[in-house]
Amino acid sequence: MFDDPITPPKSELYDKQPTETDPRILNLSYSSLLTLHSCPRKFQLQKLGSVRETSETETESITFAYGHIVGEGIQAVLEGKTIEQIYWALFLRWTPELFAENPKQNKSFASAMFAVQKFIALREAGFLDGYSLVSYKGKPACELSFIIHLPNDFKYRGFVDAVLQHDTTGEVIVLECKTSSALTLNPATYKNSSQAIGYSIVLDAIFPELSSYKVIYLVYSTKEYSYEHLVFSKSYAQRARWIRELVLDVDAIASYESSDLYPTRGESCFSYFRECEYMNLCHMSTDRLEKPLTVSAYEEIQTKNAEYQIHISLNDLIQSQLTKET
Repeated sequence: MFDDPITPPKSELYDKQPTETDPRILNLSYSSLLTLHSCPRKFQLQKLGSVRETSETETESITFAYGHIVGEGIQAVLEGKTIEQIYWALFLRWTPELFAENPKQNKSFASAMFAVQKFIALREAGFLDGYSLVSYKGKPACELSFIIHLPNDFKYRGFVDAVLQHDTTGEVIVLECKTSSALTLNPATYKNSSQAIGYSIVLDAIFPELSSYKVIYLVYSTKEYSYEHLVFSKSYAQRARWIRELVLDVDAIASYESSDLYPTRGESCFSYFRECEYMNLCHMSTDRLEKPLTVSAYEEIQTKNAEYQIHISLNDLIQSQLTKET
């Protein structure tokens, strides 16, 4: 029923000082901040790899893999890869059993391949005509990674699905690929998403003089077997507010750490038609729940952070922001 982290020998454990924030807490992302906003205690337990109820692990695994390979398939189509290359690459990336499926949401490896085929048909029908993938350091601007280095060693990490530019007008757009099992698509789901503001970090590196850009959310309905797209304009004035909000989130986490208390939010115990995986555990001591941090795990965190393509400090980000506002 529960994951059972095995405590490694003491010599293998990362020697964290009593007042030091666990390195796993320091790496932030759009999704982890969503969790922080809904329930700080869940954010903490997820970050520390805590034990949890695992009754729906297979369904979650299929859902996670499905969204990833549909997105990667779309990126591969934009890069001009052949259908054979795409299918083989996605086959290798599918981690659940090949014929595993989530029939409630119409998610499986076969249905993911069908979604990629539907995108190819969409492109052939004229979607994104005149737009070409941008190159960054000699490589297609797909799945570009970035890190914002924040105070007290916090880091905000993210990825951009694809950056394109119009061949004639020079207009720059960011393509964000999503999958949804909802029967209807409401623009409010994505319109004010802070995720889209974070993409400006990548655009700063490629187009330093850019003052605004568009984000196209391409959403595939797993139940309707069709794509819809929503277009939103983003300005750097919006980014100024996002930067301040990001700093406030870091301050909140630092406050939880210093007080040794991550608040629970009971209203989030039931979400997406299921109970939280920490529902019957979060009241217990964190020491009894967290997965011990080993030296090798700590080194892996540092290695992964170093592999991100674009790095920018908070001070440099603020300076860039001031330049664009003057």
